[in-house]
Amino acid sequence: MQVTLSNQISLLGGLLRHARTATAMLAVGGLALTGTLTGALAQEMPDMQLKFGHPYNESHPLAKGAQMFADTVAEKSGGKVKIEVFPNSTIGSSRDLVESIQIGVVDFALVPTTNVASFYPPLDIFYLPFLFRDSAHAYAVSDGPVGQALFADMLAKTGIRTIGMYESGFRTITTAKTKVESPDDMKGIKFRVVNNPLNVATFKALGANPTPMALSEVFTGLQQGTVDGQDNPVGNVKAFGFDKVQDFITLSNHQWAGIMFLADDKMWQQLPADIQALFQETATMTQDWERTELNSVEAQYLEEMAANGMTVTRLTPEQTQAFQTAMEPVWDEYREKIGEELINSAVEAK
Repeated sequence: MQVTLSNQISLLGGLLRHARTATAMLAVGGLALTGTLTGALAQEMPDMQLKFGHPYNESHPLAKGAQMFADTVAEKSGGKVKIEVFPNSTIGSSRDLVESIQIGVVDFALVPTTNVASFYPPLDIFYLPFLFRDSAHAYAVSDGPVGQALFADMLAKTGIRTIGMYESGFRTITTAKTKVESPDDMKGIKFRVVNNPLNVATFKALGANPTPMALSEVFTGLQQGTVDGQDNPVGNVKAFGFDKVQDFITLSNHQWAGIMFLADDKMWQQLPADIQALFQETATMTQDWERTELNSVEAQYLEEMAANGMTVTRLTPEQTQAFQTAMEPVWDEYREKIGEELINSAVEAK
């Protein structure tokens, strides 16, 4: 696995200049394509009805991006291609959606990288704590040679195609009773985590009692006291109402939550080239929109949370370093599992 991935990363690194040229050509060609699709070509297109599932509340930028994708495809295809969007885990949890993509029950899905990693473990690279310096670094990994090599290998091994990477931002820590400013503050807290061994290991390293739980169950778990805290980006905290049952939020930024835009490859391979291009073009357009929208509303969400009584804690560089040090055992545990070369490629991505 590691040899294959490193070879792909090297090859893609050498071809990156050509890929950028191709992307520019696609952007220009896409304009011509979408104009054509609303004309004669759209008339010849067969009617299609596809399903798009995700776990996010309709108010979330992720949900809005998914609906924008469906609406844009419908418009550009002259109404021939209809994509029904199912938000709020209505057709399954994140794990269910990946399984549904594999068996062809769902055509598109938005799923966090950490959930997809259960089906393709190298994606754990995205959730190594404090791997990413900032959003630009995360985009460089997901959109550049490292991410593209991973997605190509995942496609070959799982039959799941990646056509974009939305995001829900950097993860924060929320709690009901404890203001978290240091790793010691996490000791003994019953803490909801994503059902992935790396996430469990991350919070065990802090001394918490991690409890895997589906996103759709978190609000009830917090409300009933099944768990006392959880970690999620600011947008999720607001969209799912966690701020209503949590008194404290710490902007720890310990992991970046990339949200994979997945497609059933069996469905994809049956599409004519112009429809594939339309889907890819629209996925890229809505990916860029969603990222911008998400980052623009985070400050507003934090202001609203603080105004409603939530204590917002911003860590100093020294406090952040204490969390990084506490999570070093996770790097030690996963360095061999993920692969030193892959980790170094991600760290050095620009």
